[in-house]
Amino acid sequence: MGVNLEILPPAQRALWPELKRLPPHWVLYGGTAIALRLGHRQSVDFDFFSHLHLRVDELPFTSEAEVLQRAPDTLTVSVMRAGGPVKLSFFGGLSMGRVGEPERASDNGLAVASLLDLAATKMKVVQERAESRDYLDVFALLRHGIRLEQALGAAQTLYGVPFNPAITLKALAYFQDGDLPSLPAFVRSVLVEAATQVGSLPHVPRVSDNLI
Repeated sequence: MGVNLEILPPAQRALWPELKRLPPHWVLYGGTAIALRLGHRQSVDFDFFSHLHLRVDELPFTSEAEVLQRAPDTLTVSVMRAGGPVKLSFFGGLSMGRVGEPERASDNGLAVASLLDLAATKMKVVQERAESRDYLDVFALLRHGIRLEQALGAAQTLYGVPFNPAITLKALAYFQDGDLPSLPAFVRSVLVEAATQVGSLPHVPRVSDNLI
């Protein structure tokens, strides 16, 4: 698959070719994965998910990296490239599975999660924080043809009973927290309209317990 590398700042773009050194079971998720697919905004952090447990010794960059966070199956580091820092986070041992098929970037072979899996994770993220970048991601996904019902159904499949779609719908229609007042009016309008039109949610099958 082709990716929109222009959304990466210089430091992140300099690191991009080196990501081919990652073991193939790591899959790119998060806002950067969405932005690389859709090209709608700049994004700076790389978030990698795997169903396998984290092994730090198999990761490149760790010998030169500054460790920002380390816990069981979690590692966040910062590396310097092109005069700037790049943050990479690795989350292993994840059991949520997937509802779509990841694709590999045509240049460095990195696995990037499917749009539906990315949309599902965003449905959970907006419950946990109020940041405009997440709402812009949801807006871009909707404009690209992902239906909100479909994304919520996928989130139910991935996260099970603890995921409450009503909380996501409420969040997507409320813009007073965090930096959400900065969202353009037309973005808010699209999100509110989508949230208020959601009916019954479809069943979205899990295609695999593994992320790739």
